[in-house]
Amino acid sequence: MTTPVIEHRPPPTLLNATTVFSLAATIAILAAALGLARTWLPKRIYADQIKRWTFVWLVFDALIHFILEGSFIFYSFPRPRTVDAGVGPLAALWREYALADTRWGTSDTTVVSIELITVFGAGPLAVLCADGLRRGRSEAWRLWMVGEIYGGWMTFAPEWISGSPSLNTSHPLYIWVYLFFFNGLWVAIPLFLIYDSGKVILSALERTPATAGKRK
Repeated sequence: MTTPVIEHRPPPTLLNATTVFSLAATIAILAAALGLARTWLPKRIYADQIKRWTFVWLVFDALIHFILEGSFIFYSFPRPRTVDAGVGPLAALWREYALADTRWGTSDTTVVSIELITVFGAGPLAVLCADGLRRGRSEAWRLWMVGEIYGGWMTFAPEWISGSPSLNTSHPLYIWVYLFFFNGLWVAIPLFLIYDSGKVILSALERTPATAGKRK
């Protein structure tokens, strides 16, 4: 069975009010995360650049999941409701993103399933991790970021295997900003946190008496 090819065309004006709102909303969420880091983190943790920016990322991650992706879930239910039928600025935001990936406008069931886990699983986990970092608890919890990478893989792998019929690569804005940059963040940053957590775990193992004895 051949996968139907969807014809993608850019809108008459790429930089419109919805585009500006979408980018501004993301910047506002980042600004909120930065403000919470300055307000909530103890000075000794705030002074550590990796811990500070990890906290900012976790808060940013949680707010994106709750606010933006949460609105996608809202507009996708009850079934067969879709984002295309939604009213309001956040519905318009998702229709804007759907110009790059049409599955988000139609509330594709696979995408909705992934977003349900993201909003109700990854979002609360990010909050718990941010709180743990603020309290100075073990940093090994950052390994849960594997889930973020897996979510990205399950979002795009089926699309690539089927020939990417839903992806619109007709304009650099769609390719490099909507598809590559916004999705790439949830790959590059989790990979770094997993790597850094691995170093913490290995360092702790090397300091244990049992491990130290074997090294002699």
